[in-house]
Amino acid sequence: MNITIEHLLFSYPNTDRALFQDFSLYVQGPGVCALLGPSGCGKTTLLRLIAGFLKPQAGTLSVEGPLSYVFQESRLFPWLSIIDNVSLPLFQRVSKTEAREKALFMLEQVGLADKAFDKPAQLSGGQQQRVSLVRAFLCPASVMLMDEPFQALDVPLRIQLMDLFLRLLQDKPRLVLAVTHDPREAIYLADRTIILQGQPLNPVWDKKILLSRDERCYSSPAHAELEAQMFAVLTAVSA
Repeated sequence: MNITIEHLLFSYPNTDRALFQDFSLYVQGPGVCALLGPSGCGKTTLLRLIAGFLKPQAGTLSVEGPLSYVFQESRLFPWLSIIDNVSLPLFQRVSKTEAREKALFMLEQVGLADKAFDKPAQLSGGQQQRVSLVRAFLCPASVMLMDEPFQALDVPLRIQLMDLFLRLLQDKPRLVLAVTHDPREAIYLADRTIILQGQPLNPVWDKKILLSRDERCYSSPAHAELEAQMFAVLTAVSA
């Protein structure tokens, strides 16, 4: 499971400057690679290019294996029940009964089995995001793209959902490329962090995170030291 990008060229219509120019990146899984950078530098555009929502003008981009995408919003279908939202990725592969059984099992793992037949509007924002994560992990995908899915949540709920994400990832390993604006979140989740600068987009920081899970805790000195380094780089590229 990997993502390979070579000599990518991309610009939006009616713009004078390329957002990506001779951009290359290789990410290998399983594991989590976090992308950080100033607002508007092209992080979300990069995910959309990888997902095939946008087409580059030049260069090559390949993804080994099927992929899933977790958006900033939950993107649940409002007319479907929670269990049908979760089981939707399985409908073309197994019977509806089996798909629902798998979906219910996953909902039990995240404490939402009692909400299985509710509609999305009956759930809180945090509950909807849990459903979105579960649905993404039920997709038969070896690559997952995540665009700041924890951004709108308060800190306690964000940590709770990040722990849930890590638990699901342990059970169903895959390559995750995650966009975030928060170094603390990147340190908590990722095995590798890349800080990007635009435009055109290029990586200015690319490091593996070698901290233990205990050291990734927000209150640990090791976390604080790495966070300070990343904030310094982000401040420099945002200036």
